[in-house]
Formats: sequence, C-alpha cells, structure tokens
Amino acid sequence: MISWLKGEIVHTWKISSKKGVVLNVGGVGYEIQLLPKQIDKSETSNEIELWIQQIEREDGTSLYGFIEVNQRDLFREIISVNGIGPQIGMSILEDFEVTQLVNAIENKESNLLTKTQGIGKRIADRLIVELRNKLQRFIDNNESSYDNRKEVEPNQFSKYIDEIYLILNSLGYVDNEIKDSIKILTTNEKENTLLLNSLSAEEKAELMDKHLKEILMKLSEKST
Repeated sequence: MISWLKGEIVHTWKISSKKGVVLNVGGVGYEIQLLPKQIDKSETSNEIELWIQQIEREDGTSLYGFIEVNQRDLFREIISVNGIGPQIGMSILEDFEVTQLVNAIENKESNLLTKTQGIGKRIADRLIVELRNKLQRFIDNNESSYDNRKEVEPNQFSKYIDEIYLILNSLGYVDNEIKDSIKILTTNEKENTLLLNSLSAEEKAELMDKHLKEILMKLSEKST
C-alpha cells in the first residue's frame, strides 16, 4: 500500500473535472489525482510531497494525493461511508477546508453539504449520521480531553433521545416510525441514564453510533 510519495512533477493532466500529476519517483512515473485547488500549488515547485490513498478496483489501481495528511485521512473517513465513492470525496474536499467540513458534519448542516455537486440530501444526511462525533481529532489534537469524565446534566438522557429523533427525522422517517423504533431506549430510561453518566464524551458518541445503526437496521427490515 502506497501511503506517501516525494518526487518531481513531470506532467499535469486533466480528464473532465479530474486533475492530477505524473510524479517521477526514482525513475517511476506515478499518475495521481489531486484536488483541483492543489494543482496551482503543485506547479510552483518541481518537487512535491503527497500523502496518498491507494484504491484497488477490478479495472485497475487509482492513486489520490493530498498535500496535507489530515486531508488524506479525512478522505478515508468520507469514502468509508456506504454509497460514497472517491470522486464524491474529492469534490467535497475541493469545496471545503478540513475544519469547515468537520464543523458542517458536527453541526448537522446538511444544507451546506448539498452545495457540493453530486451531494443530495440523502447523501448529506448519511455523512452526518455515520461520521458525526467521529471527527474530533481533525479539529482538536488534544486526545487527552477524551479521558475527562464530565458531570451529566439531569436531562442528558432526554437530550440524547432528542438528538436521535432529529437525526432519524432528517433521514425521512416519520414520527410514528421513530417513536416505535426508540422504545427499546425509552423503556429503559433509568438504566440508560446511569450508563450515560458513567461515559466519557467519546464513549457517548460511540454509544449513539451503535444505537443509530441498530435502529436503522430495524427500520430497514420493517420497510422490506
């Protein structure tokens, strides 16, 4: 797996909306797709360092390059979402800086995400559901903050349920479907409140992710 390359740019290319370079590394030319906004930066110097995401498919191997490692790592998170391929991932990172994109996802601003070509409301909501609360490392490198246990407000469980309700509602599910699907949580309110009180912020995010996946699976089964 190629993760990083440093070499001389011997050619720049464009195919439709895709742009990239051919990088000479030790006498071997690597064809790498870049973010269009990074092409201008790469042309100011003959030599460039790129963080690489290598994707293997039946029709061949593709390389996607990024000047910053956090762009490459965020790209990996984006394409891990079901139904989102590398070209959509490149389009999103072309339109957003890393911090802007993370904030849009964390704040559930699907209206901002849909401004990127190829991103409809369903895809934007899927990005929010699957990546929200997983991207803190991109805006805060102080990992030790995750170890801090905080006091949980008395109405924390109610806020937790409200957040799940809003996410499901944004995905197009109606009131009766949502209320029925979250009964398993609301009928054990006391136990779940105690559980939330014992968790760190990171652990609560992981728990919500687990609950959402279970609920979405049940809703999907009912619709078939």
